[in-house]
Amino acid sequence: MITEDAVYSDRVAIGAPAKLVWEILLDFERYSEWNGFCPSLENHSLEIGSAVDMMIDLGNGPSRQVEYISRIESERCIAWRMPNRQDDPVHAVRSQYIEPRDEESCIYWTVDEFSGPAMATMMEQLAAAVEAGFNRCAYDLKERAERLYQIHRQET
Repeated sequence: MITEDAVYSDRVAIGAPAKLVWEILLDFERYSEWNGFCPSLENHSLEIGSAVDMMIDLGNGPSRQVEYISRIESERCIAWRMPNRQDDPVHAVRSQYIEPRDEESCIYWTVDEFSGPAMATMMEQLAAAVEAGFNRCAYDLKERAERLYQIHRQET
């Protein structure tokens, strides 16, 4: 969904525990195995303010993006933001949410919230591509989590 100042992924029901989905989201080294939108992500210390160096694909091939962790709520939310300096034409904060439904399922969704003087132009040019990328990530995450959970259940 696209609003005036934000881009949301679909709310995706995942047949796997929230804890497993959280672990997958934080396993940055394995993003290339499942995340078609963000096939590369490096972070050396999972803490507020630390850099997240990633490659994202908005449909024209991978491009580098560096953002900074701004929020961590264990098994619930991780967010990162652009540098968001006062004179930047666009400010953005991307939050990824996990909502537990029960012991074996959850809902995942992500949103990028924008502001700044060039926000409207950026939204016109990139919002649809960001939405498609976020949905790709959400459904890739669903597939990865459900596959890993199924393997885990077969082993126990």
